Amino acid sequence: MVSQIEMWYCGIMIIQIVENTISLEELREIAKEYYIDMVKGVVDISNEKVAFGGEYHMDANVKILENGSNQADVWGFNLYVNQPAGNRVEFTSLINIRPHVGNKSMEVQDEGIRTRMQDIIERKIS
Repeated sequence: MVSQIEMWYCGIMIIQIVENTISLEELREIAKEYYIDMVKGVVDISNEKVAFGGEYHMDANVKILENGSNQADVWGFNLYVNQPAGNRVEFTSLINIRPHVGNKSMEVQDEGIRTRMQDIIERKIS
């Protein structure tokens, strides 16, 4: 199955927007760009799209918004590529600070949103 992936080259930075799937090997290659074993990313929990890559979560955030996502639906995470499924997602990002919706820290506090994020992210990894 061929994945539908849009690649954005921002200077030397690669951001991949994934609507279908991406392989763990591809994610490991993205990780090498900045953090060796971790990829920053954002997930649109409404449209079920994920953007992987960039030095900061905001890099992927900008690209996913340019592709039709709404900020209210987009949450940031870190993905540790050498960890097993279920343990590789960390729900922490500056873009998650949203006091107006009750999220007062960098970590996603709503368990329902965390579960939705985890489910979408894990389904995108083939």
